[in-house]
Amino acid sequence: MILTKTKNAYSRKSVSEDNTKMYVFTDNGDRTSGKGKIPDDSEYSTRFGKKNLCYPSMTSAVLRGLPNSYPITTQKRYVSGAKSYEGNWNDEDFEEFKKVIDDDFEHIKKACVEKGYKEIIFPYKGVLNGKISRLTVNRTPKLYNYIIEKELELKKFEP
Repeated sequence: MILTKTKNAYSRKSVSEDNTKMYVFTDNGDRTSGKGKIPDDSEYSTRFGKKNLCYPSMTSAVLRGLPNSYPITTQKRYVSGAKSYEGNWNDEDFEEFKKVIDDDFEHIKKACVEKGYKEIIFPYKGVLNGKISRLTVNRTPKLYNYIIEKELELKKFEP
């Protein structure tokens, strides 16, 4: 599988117009933030069993709810402003984190098979070291290394 990092921040418009590639974005486990409405019948809303979901105007989660965009849950819960560590994953959450991340990557693989994606575009800042999620090699080495392992598996994946 071809994994590429975009050179710029995502644009909801440009990604929605490029349905030949899959786009990955970082997300929070609450699956919400922002004010842009996601249709209740979208694949995203259906997958997470939630209604009245929204997407933000900034961060890679601006793609939330687009049919060619899939989340990697780098933030445990949504915390407005993310000034505290309250919503962050920690190494103590490793078993729960693995389940969530494994599910995210399985959905990505399944979509590649079903929709024929040959390239997956990652956010230009990647999915690690985010200033909101704070998944770093020093703060959360177990989680950090697990995501790297999952990305390497995805690179070797052949739909």
